[in-house]
Amino acid sequence: MKECPRCGESNPHKLADSPVAGVFTIWGCRECNYVWRSTEDLSGLKKLTKEARERAVDLKYLTER
Repeated sequence: MKECPRCGESNPHKLADSPVAGVFTIWGCRECNYVWRSTEDLSGLKKLTKEARERAVDLKYLTER
């Protein structure tokens, strides 16, 4: 995977592989927190601009409790 389909950042990280080898891979983006499966059709996905990411609500506080 070369880039995040949501924000375009390079180098998303692999989160997991399918239980059956080679069926799919789960990828995640550290920049916009988007997670997707390698078999998903992402052709209609709306790109998230850097400005929109900066204006978005930070939900990390939910995990800090």
